[in-house]
Amino acid sequence: MMTEQLRLAVIGAGAMGRDHIRYIQDDADARLVAIADPVPATEQVAKDAGVPWFADYKEMLECTALDGVVIASPNHLHVPMARETVKRGIPTLVEKPISDDLDDARAFADEARASGVPVLVGQHRRHNPKVRRAKEIIESGALGTIVTVAILYNLYKPDTYYDIPWRRQKGAGPILVNMVHDVDLMRYLIGEPVEIQGMSANSARGFEVEDSAVATVRFANGTLGTITLSDSAASPWNWESTARENPFFAPYDTDAYYIMGTKASLSLPRLHLFSHAGGVSDWTKPFVCEVQGVREGLPHRLQLKHFERVIRAEEEPLVTPEDAIKTLEVLNAVKQAADGGELVRL
Repeated sequence: MMTEQLRLAVIGAGAMGRDHIRYIQDDADARLVAIADPVPATEQVAKDAGVPWFADYKEMLECTALDGVVIASPNHLHVPMARETVKRGIPTLVEKPISDDLDDARAFADEARASGVPVLVGQHRRHNPKVRRAKEIIESGALGTIVTVAILYNLYKPDTYYDIPWRRQKGAGPILVNMVHDVDLMRYLIGEPVEIQGMSANSARGFEVEDSAVATVRFANGTLGTITLSDSAASPWNWESTARENPFFAPYDTDAYYIMGTKASLSLPRLHLFSHAGGVSDWTKPFVCEVQGVREGLPHRLQLKHFERVIRAEEEPLVTPEDAIKTLEVLNAVKQAADGGELVRL
């Protein structure tokens, strides 16, 4: 029988894992009970949190009573670790991307569904109240027919970010690590992509992974879109700087997403809704800008609350492995298009 306070553990105590640790510690309905990470320095993270540290996550799973687990390990370990938690019947929040191997991700999704153990994939931006409001506006028809969408993700990661070897290796570039969020929201807000073209470059950093990429997308509903991203651009035009989701990033009052329709257009995350005066679209008419208000909330904290309700069987996971696989399919198509210079059909 579940305790009143849910007993949660975190596997992986890197930057993202430490964020999860902090969110759990700040939550009245959850209790951090263990941390697993093979890096010796993370033992101090566990000491500071006042919980046991395990170098071997399987040992932690075997000897710790748990209601849920958060997996925030390097990308290639997500599925193997989630397999172990699901095998033990432990509800799991696994960070994005679910895997860098599409076939393995599909196999795991089948296994998780057959087991009945809930798995939530950490696409935290879907929990942002501004994203939820944007979804409502789009579904209301206020924008008319959405014709184009432009998504910007351009920032400069400090050089020390790449001191960790796996971040310089295949599968760890901004397409899989960062674009995964933008593709997920693009699918959530606009619909399913059917054609992808793309280009990538590594000229700024010179590592095995790309540092910049551009993708063009045709959606099933006819909308056209672009995603431009770089982790080597001194720019405020990215979700982290504009959405104020993470205090680690210096905020800037601008937008990163632009959704254009026949009746009106919407920018995010400021939720500026632009339409022509008088309600009739005409380039000779002045624009009216309405700022859509929402009750603010940090997406990672809201995601944790959702995960708690998933554990208690009060809600179904908002982002399932199957849903995450669709995003991974688009990312792989972007990589294929960028590497081969071809049009990829989904």
